[in-house]
Amino acid sequence: MLKYLTLFILFSVLGNTALSDSSPAEKHYENATAYHAIGEFEQAISEYKKAIALAPNSPIVYNRLGIAYSELKQYDTALKAYQKALELSPLTAEPHYNIGIVYLKKGTFSRAAEAFERAIAIDPEWEDAYTGLGEVHLKQGDFEQAARAFKKATQLNSEDAGAILGLGKVYARQRRLGEAITAFEKTIEIQVDHTEAHYQLAQIYVKRGEKEKAATAMAFFKLLRQTDPLLEKAEMWVKKHPDDARGYNNLGIVYLARRRFEDAVATYKQAISLDPELATAHYNLGHAYHKQEKIDLAIGAYQQALAADTDLAIAHNNIAVCYTELKMDMDKALSHARTAVRLAPTEANYWDTLSQVCDALGLENEARRAREKQKEYSNNE
Repeated sequence: MLKYLTLFILFSVLGNTALSDSSPAEKHYENATAYHAIGEFEQAISEYKKAIALAPNSPIVYNRLGIAYSELKQYDTALKAYQKALELSPLTAEPHYNIGIVYLKKGTFSRAAEAFERAIAIDPEWEDAYTGLGEVHLKQGDFEQAARAFKKATQLNSEDAGAILGLGKVYARQRRLGEAITAFEKTIEIQVDHTEAHYQLAQIYVKRGEKEKAATAMAFFKLLRQTDPLLEKAEMWVKKHPDDARGYNNLGIVYLARRRFEDAVATYKQAISLDPELATAHYNLGHAYHKQEKIDLAIGAYQQALAADTDLAIAHNNIAVCYTELKMDMDKALSHARTAVRLAPTEANYWDTLSQVCDALGLENEARRAREKQKEYSNNE
């Protein structure tokens, strides 16, 4: 997926067209970028305009203004801002690239191609412009040109997920299914929760008659599609509320669901740094470690959760699971499993954990009773 760049025109390149660090215009620009970062685009536009009124010759501000309008889907107004940026600084690639993005979104492919080509002419080492050009050629059905542009982007940046995805779509349209799968898998390797890559991969497996693989890929695609808006909201929340521990905890939950384990761990740690007594954040950190099979770290995090809330049944259960997986400290596993079912006696999964611990310890009667309870409460769900 193509995205607007977050950094556009370097002050050093534009020289005297940059705003003075201490000027009133710069203060408005800083306010605008702050609003922009948290998705408050209308407020950002207001501040960009104030900066322009005080310093009308800064292409930086016009370029950012265009992006804000683009985010609001006010594309014609965005184009005017980009054109003004180019009037002030004709030899900068970024406004051309952003113009290409707008025309691509509008479906005006010939103009989009022209804009991306102008960006490339100014900066031939910028992979994003080649990726944009590849998207245009792909939509026009010119697969050879699309592949050429996407390959150039990957030569410049082998980790350009958008270009690799585009190349995979070209291969799929050419029915080079094996090469398409390789490209989509590489995209997912770079970005594990790339929604479109999982969808495209599922479609290829359907075409190849690989039903099980297709079902697995499609199931994860559906989860990603459902959580895409949650991810956007959760990420925006922590930008707006950087001191809210629960906000980071919620973001971690979304990351974990989307298999972004390292991001989840980092986000839970941020939540804990803000609120060391937030038991759910400690538990979720343990769960993330558990998913990564870092069992010792998981146990430690679960124990921290219990230090904050001794009655957190799920933490007791999961510690029991961890000890059972490690086949060690089974007496501790038994204690935690018993505590879990005492605290949450209708939770079938906890009875299942207890039955497994008892089986491992040879406690046949208690294991049998636990299985009966597990079956009883499973039937009630």
